[in-house]
Amino acid sequence: MSHPIAGRITFNLVAGILVTVVTVIAGVAWMAFRQNDQAAEQTRTMVMGGVDAMHTRVQGLANDYSWWEEAFDAYQRGDEGWIEANIGTGIVDTQIADFLAIISPDRELRYGWWTPADAPNSQTVMSPELIAKIEELIRTAPVENNAARSSYVQTEAGTLLFAVARIAPVSKAGTVDPSTLPVLVMGFYLSSQRLSELGRSFLIDDLRLQPEDASHPAGDFPEIRDVYGKVVGRFVWTPPTPGFAVLRNVVAPIAGGLLVFCLIAMWTVLRARRLALSQALSERQAVEAARTDSLTGLTNRFGFNELSASPIFEAACAGGEAAIVYLDINGFKSVNDSIGHQGGDELVSMLADRLSMILPPDARFARVGGDEFAVALTGRAALGGVAGVASAMVHALDQPFTVAGFQFQVTAAVGYAISDGGDITPGELLRRADLAMYQAKNAAERDAVPYHPGLETGALHRKRLGMALRGAIEANEMSVVYQPIVRATDLAIVSVEALVRWDSKEFGRVSPVDFIPVAEETGAIHDIGKFVFQRACQDMIDWPGLKMSINVSPAQLRDPSFANDLGAIARRHDVVPNRFKLELTEGLLVRNPTIAKRKLARLKSMGFGLSLDDFGTGFSSIGYLRQFPFDWLKIDKSFISELGSNPTANALIQSMIALGDAMDIAVVAEGIETVEQLQLLRLLQCEFVQGYYLAKPMPASEISALLAKLGETRRILPELELPGFEPGRSVLTAQF
Repeated sequence: MSHPIAGRITFNLVAGILVTVVTVIAGVAWMAFRQNDQAAEQTRTMVMGGVDAMHTRVQGLANDYSWWEEAFDAYQRGDEGWIEANIGTGIVDTQIADFLAIISPDRELRYGWWTPADAPNSQTVMSPELIAKIEELIRTAPVENNAARSSYVQTEAGTLLFAVARIAPVSKAGTVDPSTLPVLVMGFYLSSQRLSELGRSFLIDDLRLQPEDASHPAGDFPEIRDVYGKVVGRFVWTPPTPGFAVLRNVVAPIAGGLLVFCLIAMWTVLRARRLALSQALSERQAVEAARTDSLTGLTNRFGFNELSASPIFEAACAGGEAAIVYLDINGFKSVNDSIGHQGGDELVSMLADRLSMILPPDARFARVGGDEFAVALTGRAALGGVAGVASAMVHALDQPFTVAGFQFQVTAAVGYAISDGGDITPGELLRRADLAMYQAKNAAERDAVPYHPGLETGALHRKRLGMALRGAIEANEMSVVYQPIVRATDLAIVSVEALVRWDSKEFGRVSPVDFIPVAEETGAIHDIGKFVFQRACQDMIDWPGLKMSINVSPAQLRDPSFANDLGAIARRHDVVPNRFKLELTEGLLVRNPTIAKRKLARLKSMGFGLSLDDFGTGFSSIGYLRQFPFDWLKIDKSFISELGSNPTANALIQSMIALGDAMDIAVVAEGIETVEQLQLLRLLQCEFVQGYYLAKPMPASEISALLAKLGETRRILPELELPGFEPGRSVLTAQF
């Protein structure tokens, strides 16, 4: 094991060294090439600027010679001497251009000058085709100064950059017809000398014009097109390579640095390899220690889980040749309390030794918890004897243990499971053995309990309920019904309580008593709560003046976004929060009163009313009523059912009503099922009542129909005649 680890460490370090060296070299080379690319782009920009400058120069010369009143007049009167002396000498004598020609309005070459002497003459250059293209080029130019157009044409003397402009009278430029004006053509050849001078101004030594050749790669050099639109050549040069120059300067330092790095890195590799080899033994010992219980020397939970997940045990499970026994010591805490944890550890060690002596040699015995042990058995012979092994483990504890001079008689709950050959997984086998052990513990069995499917009844049903709950809302299996809450003085409906119902396609009608706890465990309660609140908001729009009670689970209230979600739903349906009373049970207040107080204050600040549900059944105290901002108390129906028949219940209900009166908290009694209960509650001056005698829970459509039938009074029953009772009297001023 040690050599492969050392080899992997060496390989990884060497690979890291090579990657670092290659990365540095590649990075330096990339920077050099990047600098070359940037220099080439800058040079290209400068060359294009120089070319544009040549165009500007030749256009300027053409503009100077054409926008000339005397030149136009001389041309009109055919004064060849004046034209020769003032225009022709600009080419022949001063050589400001290599070519100059004047074309008549009828497209005839009238005058021409050229230089050098061996260059093509004007007649040769100014072909009818070129004259036609020149006419096309100048056609859109206005008759004004700086209106020259430029282009290229290929001649025997090379590429000629020329500009054309109309010879126009300055005084008549705005009125003269452009088609009646002669055209001046002026240009110069892109000679090697001229391009070389242009290139040197940009620090380019070999700027040249390369003729277009299909066999020669064009590269990224700028092209030139003649007046006919044909590519006749490209400006080419040798791009500068400043990056390579920098690279030559830094090669030596970088190479030296990499050499030092490699030497240090290789020394590190060798040292790491030695450390890996020296630590291989201690690592192996650490691996064994991680799988061994330090107190008993048995396999620990991690090692047992690793064993159960091994391919060998998995194959044994699938083949029906595996069994697991779980043992849990009963009353071990009392031992620790009596003789301390050190004595408890000694007892565990003695118990492990005693159990080890009765187990088969091939059994894997493990301590998987403080007072829990497990045994794994494989093979057909082991399957036949697992029941005897489990029973022997139970009875091995019949003899007391002597620890620190004291005798202790301990018992154990033992459960076991056998793979049935139906491709059972190790995880499932562990779960079954654990379930059997808990059955033995809960039932206080004095012998080992084998797993059987009957143990799954409760747990499996809850699991199936949880799975079905996931899609219940989307499948429209959930609904909301409403039970009216009535004012006792005039029997008018003042509120309704929203109650969720589940009609499952798989289980039929499921009681909230059954599915609400499952929903709280699985987290489905959050979606159910939002569904109920949203449906209530939709329905209560049609019931102006009525308020709504909504039951809230402690799991919902623990959700950090619960208050914000309720507020968002209410705003979306345009319902004010003060039309709601959120009903909570006392369990949340008892478990975490600090958090509950903060969250209830948040809901209260948003406008929601609060009600303490099932008052009197839990840990009810005046302290809770003073700490929390409740608006309403609901007396549990278990008290109402004994009203009139149990003097204690009568006194308790009267005390609760008086307590609500003293604290200015409205009181409602739920579970009214008889007229006698209603009459007594009215005599006791309970402010609100609710129950099947008054109205059962019903769908929203039936609530709407009931309200329409009752009219504005909303009185659900005729007034009852009670001796000494004054209708309209209420000792409470709080309004629901």
